[in-house]
Amino acid sequence: MDRRDFLKTAAMAGVTHTSSAAVSATLFPLNLPSSEWTQFRAAGYPSEVTGVIYRRATPATNGMPLGGIDTGCIDLETSGMWGYSTLFNSHVPRRGPINAAAFGLNVGGKTWVLCDPSQAKRYDTTDGRIPEEAPPEAPRMEGVETAFEIHYWGHYPVVDTEFITSAPVSVGVRAWSPFLPGNVTASMIPCIVFEVHLRNLSGETQSGTFALNFPGPTKKEAATGAFRREDVHGPVEGLQVSSASVTRTPIAAARASYVLGVFGKEKARFGGALDAGGWNWGQLSASPWAHIHETLPRAVDGHGGASAAVDFTLTPGAERIERFVLAWHSPMWRGGGTLSSKEGNWFVHMYAIRHRSAREAAFKLAREHGSLLARVLAWQAEIYGDKSLPGWLQDSLINNLHLITETGMWAAAEAPLPEWVRQEDGLFGMNECPRGCSQIECIPCSFYGNIPVVYFFKELALSTLRGYRGYQYTEGAAPWIFGGVTGETPPVDFAQPTRGYQITLNGLCYAAMVNRYALCWGNQEFNREFYESVKRNAIYTFNLRPDYELGDRVISMPTGNEGTEWFEAPEPGWFGLVAHVGGLHLAQYRIVERMALQAGDQKFAAECRQWIEAGTKSLEEKLWAGGYYLTFWEPETGRKSDLVFGYQLDGEWVADFHGLPGVFRKDRVDSTLATIKRTNIALSKSGAVNYAHANGSPAKVGGYGTYSYFPPEVLMLSMNYMYEGQRAFGIELARRCWENITCKWRYTWDMPNIMRGDKDTGERTYGHDYYQDMMLWALPAATAGQPMNGPLAPGGVVDRVLRAARGR
Repeated sequence: MDRRDFLKTAAMAGVTHTSSAAVSATLFPLNLPSSEWTQFRAAGYPSEVTGVIYRRATPATNGMPLGGIDTGCIDLETSGMWGYSTLFNSHVPRRGPINAAAFGLNVGGKTWVLCDPSQAKRYDTTDGRIPEEAPPEAPRMEGVETAFEIHYWGHYPVVDTEFITSAPVSVGVRAWSPFLPGNVTASMIPCIVFEVHLRNLSGETQSGTFALNFPGPTKKEAATGAFRREDVHGPVEGLQVSSASVTRTPIAAARASYVLGVFGKEKARFGGALDAGGWNWGQLSASPWAHIHETLPRAVDGHGGASAAVDFTLTPGAERIERFVLAWHSPMWRGGGTLSSKEGNWFVHMYAIRHRSAREAAFKLAREHGSLLARVLAWQAEIYGDKSLPGWLQDSLINNLHLITETGMWAAAEAPLPEWVRQEDGLFGMNECPRGCSQIECIPCSFYGNIPVVYFFKELALSTLRGYRGYQYTEGAAPWIFGGVTGETPPVDFAQPTRGYQITLNGLCYAAMVNRYALCWGNQEFNREFYESVKRNAIYTFNLRPDYELGDRVISMPTGNEGTEWFEAPEPGWFGLVAHVGGLHLAQYRIVERMALQAGDQKFAAECRQWIEAGTKSLEEKLWAGGYYLTFWEPETGRKSDLVFGYQLDGEWVADFHGLPGVFRKDRVDSTLATIKRTNIALSKSGAVNYAHANGSPAKVGGYGTYSYFPPEVLMLSMNYMYEGQRAFGIELARRCWENITCKWRYTWDMPNIMRGDKDTGERTYGHDYYQDMMLWALPAATAGQPMNGPLAPGGVVDRVLRAARGR
């Protein structure tokens, strides 16, 4: 059996054990199990890595996004087709799924399109917003064959694919974008590099063609049906496609443009798009892919797509690497979600300020792609090589960072942003859920999810914090969002903040995010800048229930805003005195007390201590139920809930993670965790249900449902156990939650918000691309029993990642 037959047979038969020599030339072994964490050697890494391999029978719900900070992104699906795209500012609703094949191979006049067209997708949303134009149907494949297996390993910002066909030449593609922790400018180069490995598996010389297809901007994304096409020469040989329409200042540039090319002086051919959108199928007897060895299609009027092809000749057993580059430039977006929207303000991307054209970005990658990729693999190797982290967590931490790209947007300091926005800062924000609840910087989402932003891109974290301070209301309230749907303002607008409807915990979110930056990067100047703002918010929060006595104020729901907090649960609801709110308020006041001492404000520090002492007394005396804390008790009516709330100790996690004394009695923390373990956790195969009866039976609550939970809350609960000395149990709880997401339901690049409540399946019931799930980056500190800044100490995992990304 020659190597081509081996690869085909192994893929079709599901072979799981072969000699390493048989697969040594591929980017990663092809004999690995599907959809489970496994260790293996991979190209470019000094030692074993941990990853998950997806295949045709076990596809991820979304492919990995390719792109960087603020650049927009495009998903390369596990099917080998293009998925959702925001490259040209179709944010809400997103463009796609595009359902067009990305790659094709022709050998000896026969073409294999490297995709599975049967996996074309429909737009998946939970908010009812769908594109005006329906996604294309499955691409037509007359006159060609397709891949009968695709092995897919994503490790953001890199995705490796190996395509199995009957061709005598095998193909592996490593696609990647620059993403370097600690280097925001390099991480916002708007480009993708495609490193194509062509291997002759036969005993004869083989000649053929490899082609890459890119759909380009739509007419609405370009604001025109007219596209200019011009040759590009220099470090990149290629084609530039630009819309005829241009933006206003300060970026005098085409509304949408891109460069598709190859590095160096490689001979390549360029043409129109190979997908159905660019062709009149009535005039064709076969797909345009069938003729890539002879000719590429002519560009069709009104269609912005393009293709590139490289011809090759390989002697027996030879391998050749071709490098294609795609760079884009689309400098402005509209708050209404798409460029054709009639609502919302116009904003300029910061990436377009730093990188002025697609041509400039492509040329930069041509010069620096080797060192940039080496640094990407180096920072990932630091995580893969950290023996203190379990393998599943290593893989998940790396892929978790895709959410910064998927949801992050960075507006330049131009009108309509307020004058307090600094030129160097702009205003960075993340979108809660682009296909479900689109709004910028929903404050509890950033409380959960901003941890890796603080670790790796402090400029972005500081920009956002200054946004919260600048938009703060005169009475001290923190803004709920910078703009978006729950405020009934446009979904990706950065200049229409609102107060929101969950006011009781917004102050804790703001104080915690300020404190995270202070722990990692702060100094006296930072403390002076934010102290008065955080202090005003603490006073505002304390006075939300003025009719209650001192201690009860600290642990209560606000007057007129009862019934909802982070957990928007109509049953059992939140009324009067609430243990969950109380613990979080106590943690907030501990943070503010420390800031007051650092600012020399002894008087306010003493006032915070008074609140903490009184609040602790009310919490322990009025809400302790003998094994756990009541969900709520309303003194004036006697109404209460004695259900066990699985996440009642969130405030204790805040204190631990922020290096502060605990907010609950230590002995009662231990008792509560024991109760939650035998009730909420015992009732779920993959997490911990929100509510349970104290006897361990399920609580049939409305709203979210009996078995529902939020993944970031499961992570906080798991860290409660770690910080209280039950490290192994806490890690296992986090693992089974993430295994359910990554391996069972395969939401790796489609992160959920709420898991199914009517049945214990672990399936998503709501949310896509939820950046709340970057709470995962709190685990390295917790597994070591450290506060947040622990991994930043010399030799810590965050410190080593930052050093490796710098090339040191």
